[in-house]
This record gives sequence, structure tokens and C-alpha cells, in this order.
Amino acid sequence: MQNILSKIFFCGFIFFLFPLFTAGAQAEPTLTLVYMADAEPINWQENGTARGIEPEIAQYVCDRLGIKVVHEFYPWARAQEKISTGEADAMITTPTPKRFQYAVFGREIILPNYLNIFIRKGNSVMAAKVKSFSRLEDLKPYNLIDFTGNGWSASFMKKKDGYNIHYVTRLEQLPVMLALDRADLLINSSSWINWWASKKGVSDQLEEHDIDWPWTRFHFVFMLSRKSEWVKRGLIRAFDEEIKKMKESGAWQEILRKYKNPHGLGKPFQSMLDAEYEQQYGFYSDYANYPMYKPSL
Repeated sequence: MQNILSKIFFCGFIFFLFPLFTAGAQAEPTLTLVYMADAEPINWQENGTARGIEPEIAQYVCDRLGIKVVHEFYPWARAQEKISTGEADAMITTPTPKRFQYAVFGREIILPNYLNIFIRKGNSVMAAKVKSFSRLEDLKPYNLIDFTGNGWSASFMKKKDGYNIHYVTRLEQLPVMLALDRADLLINSSSWINWWASKKGVSDQLEEHDIDWPWTRFHFVFMLSRKSEWVKRGLIRAFDEEIKKMKESGAWQEILRKYKNPHGLGKPFQSMLDAEYEQQYGFYSDYANYPMYKPSL
């Protein structure tokens, strides 16, 4: 009888502890990553699944660090607000002094961004003109197009400064409108335009011209909200280490190539965000003081 009671007590004790064991086993650290919505092929949602260069790289890195990542998509301003308020943990974007006020940056390049000029193939007059361009101001006499929400053109090609720019509602309209001769040219991300030109079947109707003017070659990095617990846990340095490993293995280049990024296709890249710029604003002044996050076993 005593033996039976002992077994019952032992089973009851294990039953009592089981939720504690399983809670510990199932407790997986979670990171909330935000993106600009509808920015294919950089990032977008398809049937509820995050797709694109940034989500694939982020998922790859988080999987290796044992972190569950939640991908969320918002209008660009809202996504940044989520980081500044601490409602989200991280995003991937360009380091700037304003963002540094509410976030810390990684060092390793996630996305090399090339801005180039595109014109309609067969427009010999425009092709000759493009060869003489040496600065952004040279574009003012021409009809330009871009999509609403592009922060780059909003900053550098303001209508009040003399740029004749027409905005469309969606990015994917740009290569089609250019092919239909609705504009003289556009200046935008090589990845974006080549991706959509291919999907819309107008690749053979466009002509791309490389430029290397100020702010036409810049990169994106991981950015953590200063209000996120992940800053103190040293995740930004762990992200950088995992990106280095991705580059060494070739996995990073494979993702870039998949989404038609020029660097993945073999084109050299030199970001115009140089060390002097980083040092001036102290982007990495505390970088070495952060711990290095290690996945718990």
C-alpha cells in the first residue's frame, strides 16, 4: 500500500513540475523586425509570408542565433516610429544621425544599394544626354518619375528646387511607364527597377546607366531600438558576426543574386557612407562596449 502511495505522490509531483519544465523548454527569445510594406524585392508579404532580401537574411541570421523572429510590415514612417518608440526591436536601413538618436547600428552591410539612371531603350537623344550628366542637378530639365513614399527622391529631388518629377502610387508602375515613354528617365534602385522590369516583361525596353554621384551608393545595416532589451544583450554584435559567416559561406551573395542585386551578380560596391561620416556622428562609439549575445543551450 505504501509503495502504491509513493508512486502516486511521485507522479503527482512530476505532473506539478511538468508545466514548469515545458515552459522553460518552450521559452524562445523573440525579436520583432519591421519593414516598409510593399517594397518588393527588398521586402514584402505574400500570402502572409515575409519575402525578399532583408527578411531572408534576417531569418537566416536569427535561425542560427536561436531567435524567433516576427516580421511586421508598415508604411515607411510608421515602421521607423515603431523603432523610435520601442514597439519593435529592429529594422534594416541606412545609418543616419537622426536614426542614431533612437537606435544603434550594426557594421556589416546587409544590403548594398545602387541608384542608377534608367531610360527607354532606343531613345538615342536621351542616351547621348545621359553620358554628359555629372551631377543630380543635370536632371532638372527632364521629365522624371518616381513612386510616392521614396524618401531618397523626397530628400534630393524636391519640386521646389526645380525638379520636374511626377509621382505614381506604386513602385512596380515605374518601369512600365518608362517603357511607354511617359517620362524621359528615372533614377532609382537598380534592384527594384530590374526586378519589376523583369516581372512586367519590359526589361528589353529599358536601358540602365551607372552613376557614382553623392548618395547614389549607400548600404543598409541592422538597426536596434535603444529601448529594446536586445541592445544590452549584445545582439547587434552577434548579428554582425553571423553576417560575416554568411559572406564567407556564400549564402549572403546567393540571396542577393536571387533578387537581382547588382553586387550578387558580381558588380563591385563601394558605399559612400565612409568612416569619416560614421566617426563624425559617433555611430560606433559604444560598439565595443556591448556584450556579445550567445544563444542559450
